[in-house]
Amino acid sequence: MSGNSQETSIREYERRVAILGGSGFIGSSLMFYLMQLGYQLHALYNKKKPELESLRNQIKLFQGSIDDEASLRACFEGCDEVFHLVGIIAETRDKTFDKTVAQGTQKVVAAAKAAGVKKIYYLSALGTAADAESKYHQSKWAAEQAIVNSGLDYTIFRPSVVFGPDDAFINMILKMVRLAPLVPVIGDGKYQMQPVYVEELCAVMADATRRDFTSKKIYEIGGAEPLTYLEILDIIKRATGMTRKSNIHLPLGLMRVVAAVLEKIMKPAPFTRDQLKMMAAGSTCNQTIVEKEFGVKFSSLEFQILSYVEK
Repeated sequence: MSGNSQETSIREYERRVAILGGSGFIGSSLMFYLMQLGYQLHALYNKKKPELESLRNQIKLFQGSIDDEASLRACFEGCDEVFHLVGIIAETRDKTFDKTVAQGTQKVVAAAKAAGVKKIYYLSALGTAADAESKYHQSKWAAEQAIVNSGLDYTIFRPSVVFGPDDAFINMILKMVRLAPLVPVIGDGKYQMQPVYVEELCAVMADATRRDFTSKKIYEIGGAEPLTYLEILDIIKRATGMTRKSNIHLPLGLMRVVAAVLEKIMKPAPFTRDQLKMMAAGSTCNQTIVEKEFGVKFSSLEFQILSYVEK
């Protein structure tokens, strides 16, 4: 028995895992969990960031980008598995959904196969489907299909809105609640989301590397409960002590016109018509499936926000 444990320990320690997008909001948390499991990590970076440089003694760093198959192959060399977290939420002049998400994933698949990688873990998004209305979800679907049809093993994660101390979405709302005289709400505010805490998401993603049942599976992941945008605002107001601050509703049709104008003059725009489509479609799922398979219990948005937001 002890011999088997020692063999497992050695095998886990020697296990090499590559990660794309490791310096991002989700990636930086995921790397911590993967290191806790004792894996040797290879990380690809485009621009030097302190988050990665501080880990240089623990992680093997490779300079390059998702557009460069040669740098991808170098990063993947010796690795059995790859976590692919690279994505964009809005298009810029240089990065489009097709080029970065769809074509980029095709290059990841090609490089992974050339390097002898056996499995890809992909961070997709809740709402991804063949008939999705938004370009964002269409590109995620194309990326998923490139992985599913690659001949490699895979596990795909489709989270709802991911939040935490350094996220973009909830922190944007926090700033509006604190600074704006009236808090803007697009449309009726009744569209639903199911925010999932970044640490809980990453714990599941890392744990998937130790679970054979995750092979060729797609997991939809949300937090403890679906919430309307108005309910999310109320939670943030309570957390910040701004419960008396009023909302102002902005017509959805008007915001589509504003978004169209912003898209012409700014790259990326503060918000886009594509994001308005995603917002209206909502982002919820049955989280109990993941909770049962992984033996976890997702916490509520309010519980986590109260743990790190100061009034």
